[in-house]
Amino acid sequence: MQPVDRHTLFELQLLPEHSRTASIFAFYNHTETLGGADYLKSIITKPKETLKDVMRFQKLLKTIALRPAAWQVNIAKAYAAAAESYYALSVAHSMSQDAVKHWFDTWLYSIRNKGEYYRIQSGVLATLRLARAVQSTLDHLAETAIPDEVSDDIAEVRKFIYSPILSVFLRKNDGKLSDRSIFYLDYYLRISHRDGFRQMLDTLYKLDACLAIVKAAKRHQLAFPVFDSHSHGFNAEEAWHPLITDAIANDLSLAGDRPVCILTGANTSGKTTFLKTCGIIVYLAHLGWPVPAKSLHLPFTDRLFTSIHLSDDLDQGFSHFYNEMMRIKQISEALSNGEQCFVIVDELFRGTNQEDALHCSKTVLDGFANFGGSYFLVSTHLHELITHYTSHSKLSFWCFRTRITDNQFRNTFKIEEGAAFEKVGRLIMDQTGVTALLQNAKRPSSE
Repeated sequence: MQPVDRHTLFELQLLPEHSRTASIFAFYNHTETLGGADYLKSIITKPKETLKDVMRFQKLLKTIALRPAAWQVNIAKAYAAAAESYYALSVAHSMSQDAVKHWFDTWLYSIRNKGEYYRIQSGVLATLRLARAVQSTLDHLAETAIPDEVSDDIAEVRKFIYSPILSVFLRKNDGKLSDRSIFYLDYYLRISHRDGFRQMLDTLYKLDACLAIVKAAKRHQLAFPVFDSHSHGFNAEEAWHPLITDAIANDLSLAGDRPVCILTGANTSGKTTFLKTCGIIVYLAHLGWPVPAKSLHLPFTDRLFTSIHLSDDLDQGFSHFYNEMMRIKQISEALSNGEQCFVIVDELFRGTNQEDALHCSKTVLDGFANFGGSYFLVSTHLHELITHYTSHSKLSFWCFRTRITDNQFRNTFKIEEGAAFEKVGRLIMDQTGVTALLQNAKRPSSE
């Protein structure tokens, strides 16, 4: 799958808009290091380019899930942060490429600037603690078949950790390390073996991020998606929105020969939440991550498009309708280029009058129906549109029903086959008190 645009990233709440905003990233973020959190945030924006890449990452997560404790690097967050800070340290006096001069410069600086030297000393000691923790993890994995996704990383870290020189210092007591040893290790870590040092840190963060995903999967009983290369159907069983407390789980089954699904339901019935849920699980599946569903079977998709919360672009002077049309144009170009797409549109062409909306919607849906291998979830309030496509062979209808009794209504939040025609706008207006406020408002007396 190609990377999604910024609009979809925030529309599906994959990333937080600010620090206090709920997000899919936060849902999975059980990392124990700052670097691990950064790595997790970076990979959530990068869906896998091929199905092979998806399966490689899935295999890594499944292997970790079998023995998560064996993959855990037991190091306090503070020590990992100190090692990272030490790696980034660029004190000019100690960066000579000559080992003897480096030793002399550091020794001289340690006498003249004890506070600065302490940064080097504490950084070396923190790095040794981290290296010992990584060594312990490697020992636990000695008999484990390392998945291809991290095999090169682990091999390079083994080479660094078990090098003859570093191995000697890892066996020593930190309290007995002389200043001379500190000078030597500083050169070893930050100059001669800097690449190995970086590899150790990056692998730590990668494993931390993967363990975070595995922890989220276990805590929330997430499922690994199954990509059906021969079947073109989309089948989600008990899919739920991960950012909603006590979310209602729903099923959806779409056949490959009926690529367009029209979704209906009254206001507040759950349509938009379900559309977002589908977008989230499709996207996460293409990351290689487990998804919030009991099961998910789907084909590999080239592009994911969402059009849920479009608005006017005041800076450019574009209307809501124009932005809708530009989004449809992007989708149409991708389809015309032969890309398989998963498309989600909430209330198609709501930014224009009903007559134009009906005409444009028919044109778009007729076009979508011609692209087998892609899937289109489109919600609408246009009843004429529903009637028009009732017997269309390439469209299916799903809905969220609302039970209305007297002046009360209750949403089921459960998806059903068919179309829903309930209207609750007036009831919501009455229940929120808007009707009473306007009808009983005090009018200025006329003189």
